[in-house]
Amino acid sequence: MGTLKPSHLFFVGLLISAFALSSRFFAHQKVVATITDDRLLEASGLEESYVNPGYFWTHNDSGSDPTLYLINLSGEIQMEVELKGLKNRDWEEIITVKKDGKSFIYVAEIGDNRAIYNHVSLICLEEPVFLGKQKLAIEKSAVKVMNFQYAEGARDAEAMLFDRHLEEFVLITKREKKALVYSFPFEPNEVPVTIKSKGTIPSRNFTAADMNDNGEILLKNYDSIFYWNSSVQAAADQILAWKPIAIDYTPEPQGEAICWYQGDFYTISEKNKGKPQEMLLFQRLK
Repeated sequence: MGTLKPSHLFFVGLLISAFALSSRFFAHQKVVATITDDRLLEASGLEESYVNPGYFWTHNDSGSDPTLYLINLSGEIQMEVELKGLKNRDWEEIITVKKDGKSFIYVAEIGDNRAIYNHVSLICLEEPVFLGKQKLAIEKSAVKVMNFQYAEGARDAEAMLFDRHLEEFVLITKREKKALVYSFPFEPNEVPVTIKSKGTIPSRNFTAADMNDNGEILLKNYDSIFYWNSSVQAAADQILAWKPIAIDYTPEPQGEAICWYQGDFYTISEKNKGKPQEMLLFQRLK
């Protein structure tokens, strides 16, 4: 066995330090639920419900029904909410926001695998309360929509979070070698507005993101979960500076959803042939 050079020892030391840092915040994932309901085969979003404590919102992507699903911590559907008059062309993200004593759901219609759509959308509705009724329909008149396009041209995206300090949405694209980052307020419209990238980051294939009330940020792709500690700095600026902490994570078969809940965070995967569809918990270390 050869002797390690000083440069090699330095690199190994960096890896050990990075792992130690990542392990200091959250425990390694554990399975808390296995999804067995065929209505959630392509789960592509996950978010805490504010008006229904102990529950989460999720949805499918890519041409599925325009339906939101309220699930419990066991991954069981408790309520279906249909958005009447809307289509699910490719819903990819869901976010809940508290404002003026109310809670709102934002659904990001931002998937565009072939980069062919003239515009994408952000859909807003007041968060429904679960009163035991298993199915609910929301009329189109109760929904607000913001249509937008990218100054740099059509592109695919799946990750979006809400900057709770600036009250802006931050979107991170998927397929470029260096992902683009956007930040913009929600402004309902009929004619699409154009948003311009604030810059790029040296990674790709992002599928989900979330920011909690304390300003902590999560951003994931298929292989990694990145974490930023609490800060008052704009979320987009933190991400663009690209100094995240890598979380200890074993990749899911097709993990496209992540969310904070009571200081911990959860992920959920799509159904992958021959493998269980699981809901994972990453528990904060005390």
